[in-house]
Amino acid sequence: MGKTYDSEKEVSNEISEQLKNEIFLFIRNWKKSRAWLMTRRKDSREIMRPVGSFINQDWSVGTITQDLHLKTKHVQNDSITGYLWIEVDKPRYGRLDFPRNVWMQGQAEVLEDEDSVNEFFSKRSAATGRGDAHPQDNTYKRMLINTQPQYLRAEGFFKDEPMRAVIIRDFTEPILLSEEDIANRLNQK
Repeated sequence: MGKTYDSEKEVSNEISEQLKNEIFLFIRNWKKSRAWLMTRRKDSREIMRPVGSFINQDWSVGTITQDLHLKTKHVQNDSITGYLWIEVDKPRYGRLDFPRNVWMQGQAEVLEDEDSVNEFFSKRSAATGRGDAHPQDNTYKRMLINTQPQYLRAEGFFKDEPMRAVIIRDFTEPILLSEEDIANRLNQK
């Protein structure tokens, strides 16, 4: 279809498999990437907002919310969500000078029970040192948006042709890196 189109085609499954760990570490690294959450309004129009996120080794993504936020109602009304992670303060790639980025679409649920929220904070704190930094008052009810991924598209990760997309469709295999190995790799960069 042409040189430009060919340079943006999906890489092979073999290359995608080889880049899974790097993409996972990119998403996990909250110091070097920023996340936006896409939800849908009742009329199905999408809206995005910046959020904090934490990705688990099974590829599920958690974001803390509260009962009065619109994103909470959106997910309760329509479970299809998306996350966009953008790299900050790094060299750009491609002819349009893009930052590395990852788009993940998934199925979300809002978990309201305190045990799920506390477990999220414990996992995130152990992995990143970031615990519960949310307001501590009775008007703030913490809830967890937990997203199971269905599709992931990453750009800027295939060094030979950074415009080529890395697509992951199968999330049945968890990341096999230990939490210690993940922390060591993230602290190296």
